Amino acid sequence: MLRKVSLLIVCLSLSIAFAQQPSNSTEGMWLPLKVQELNYPQMKAAGLELPAKELYNESEPSVHDAIVQLGNFCTAEIISPEGLILTNHHCGYDAIASQSSEENDYLTDGFWAMKRSEELPIDGLTISLLKRSEDLTERLNKLGTDAGARQRLIKDLTEKASEDGKYKAVVKEMFHGSETYLFVYEVYRDIRLVGAPPSSIGKYGGDTDNWMWPRHTGDFSLFRIYANANNEPADYSSTNQPYKPKHFLPISLNGVQEEDYAMVMGYPGSTDRYLTSHNVKMLLDQSNMDKYKLMGQKLDIMKEAMRKSDKVRIALASDYASLANYYKYLEGQTLMLNRYDIPAMKRQEEEQFMAWAKQDATRKDKYEGVLKEIENMHQQLYPIDRYVSYVNFGAFASQAALLSLQVGGMKQQLEAGPEAEERVKEAAAEMLTEIDEMYENFFPGIEEEIFATNMHSFYADIPEDMRPDALEDIMTSKKAKKGKTSEEKYKMWTAYAFNTSVVTDKERMRAFLQEPTLKAIEDDPIVNTMLGVYIYYLQNIRPQNQAIQGQLEALRMTYVQGLREWQDQPFYPDANSTMRVTYGKVLPYLPKDGVKFDYLTTIKGIMEKEDPTNPEFVVPEKLKALYAEGAYGRYEMNGTLPVNFLTTNDITGGNSGSPVINGKGELIGCAFDGNWEAMASDIHVFSEVTRTIAVDARYILFIIDKFAGAGHLIDEMKIVE
Repeated sequence: MLRKVSLLIVCLSLSIAFAQQPSNSTEGMWLPLKVQELNYPQMKAAGLELPAKELYNESEPSVHDAIVQLGNFCTAEIISPEGLILTNHHCGYDAIASQSSEENDYLTDGFWAMKRSEELPIDGLTISLLKRSEDLTERLNKLGTDAGARQRLIKDLTEKASEDGKYKAVVKEMFHGSETYLFVYEVYRDIRLVGAPPSSIGKYGGDTDNWMWPRHTGDFSLFRIYANANNEPADYSSTNQPYKPKHFLPISLNGVQEEDYAMVMGYPGSTDRYLTSHNVKMLLDQSNMDKYKLMGQKLDIMKEAMRKSDKVRIALASDYASLANYYKYLEGQTLMLNRYDIPAMKRQEEEQFMAWAKQDATRKDKYEGVLKEIENMHQQLYPIDRYVSYVNFGAFASQAALLSLQVGGMKQQLEAGPEAEERVKEAAAEMLTEIDEMYENFFPGIEEEIFATNMHSFYADIPEDMRPDALEDIMTSKKAKKGKTSEEKYKMWTAYAFNTSVVTDKERMRAFLQEPTLKAIEDDPIVNTMLGVYIYYLQNIRPQNQAIQGQLEALRMTYVQGLREWQDQPFYPDANSTMRVTYGKVLPYLPKDGVKFDYLTTIKGIMEKEDPTNPEFVVPEKLKALYAEGAYGRYEMNGTLPVNFLTTNDITGGNSGSPVINGKGELIGCAFDGNWEAMASDIHVFSEVTRTIAVDARYILFIIDKFAGAGHLIDEMKIVE
């Protein structure tokens, strides 16, 4: 994996939303800071038994102290006084893969540390604990429209909150800028892998069952937070000790019943529920289709290569799983947006909003033109949206293309004159220290096929008047002249380029970094091609994109302000990777006419799905033996073993690994997925069919205890019988 190289072009995700607010407790990702003010009576009526102060309290231990952000991509929860954390198997997948090899294939076989000294440090993985949050809206509003004064205040507040780098202070806007909040985190850097089931349990069902119900997946893994002698964040050291949390979640063995209260607290990544029909139309007409095509091409290439080699399979497993997950998400989202005709629903709401606005002269003056302006902006955005998608998911889909940007940056500096040479040498020396990691999972044959396929799509699908000269240069190159079609020309040119470029071979790159010269870069076909694509983007696409997006953001803020004024009830902000709480119930659902899905699955379903010829449905021999014996111990339920269950909680990406908590504040499961019918829920929630899929806590404990024989981990938890 290319961990040190980041895409320099920000992938613009065009947001979509639906403004209708929740009619019951199943919808809403609420800020814990605001729960007591906005939600507590409803939560209590739904079944919450804890006082509000035990949910979120910055001065006393509370549930929120046990909820952590894993990296910047998942949620985890502390489940012991020794800093043990629970998250999803797919959240820990990259960490497990990083420790795996053909000799020790922890992805396939699982991993369990039987003592602390066997726990594996994971380089680069962090855990963030929320210390406090603050609503800055009123203070900023007093400064009026003085943008400079607002930025100075934000800068001052974040610097003070960070306490000279001791904490991470982040400011986030809500409701497209109507509200602003400060979040202060303590970030722990010594995180170690403790346990993970084999993929035949943790990923049971694979891509086939992803986003589907009924489900039978043990999607969990265990890590531990380590701290210094003062219980503070520290770099990895053998002298560090397990973190002592302010609060950890007890785990209930009482299980779930239909209608039980269920609460999820975590870090949902992104939702877009307050925008217009014009956004959804663009998504369905173009955005999803473009990304779906480009990702599908890359996945096909990776899958075939992984099928042929265990080494490649292990190396690319994490990247493939992440890309495949998003690919299937786009497929499901598109299907459900069309099935429920979300554009029509949103247009109907927009008509109702405008009818309300026109009833009052002040409202009419403020809101009458906003939707028409948003429509006009989107008409201008269509070609730019396509270009941005094809740059991010096409041109820069390969590691070779990303590496070329780093080398290309050196070219620009060397062209500036001799005074920049020293800076280039310093940058090259730093890259040299990371070169083994940069090329650890670099497979030239796979990279070449991805590059040629997606770059040709970029050439073929972008309007001719928007193509960078670099794309046309490939077509007229001597190295491609024998190709009869544009696709053949791109393949021929790519084969030549990969045989000569410094970025496609570790030793060529090493030699270049030891003596970086302008001539070497100017002679490099991939570097110059990708630099041409990127410069064209910077000069011609990004300025237009930024201008339109800036205008759209202002219009969206006005529209959301109008929606809040019109509906006059509590609104929750879109998810943006800040801590949220959602509450609901354990419930089945009706996916279609004549079909009812129960709320719980059991180990019997694992055995019914078993297919030894399909790697997605292989069942471990030991699990089959435990099933045959009925050896479930204290984790059994009416003679069987629960595996997964459904709740009505409102979650999205980033919530993976979040705890599902009962009314007493006890862990009853670990959220890991949503159902197929909920694929449009980032845009609109249909409470009747939107469900969270969770691993039952009893199945998690059973796998740790009976399957893995890691009872010592159970001993450090607080189990509620």
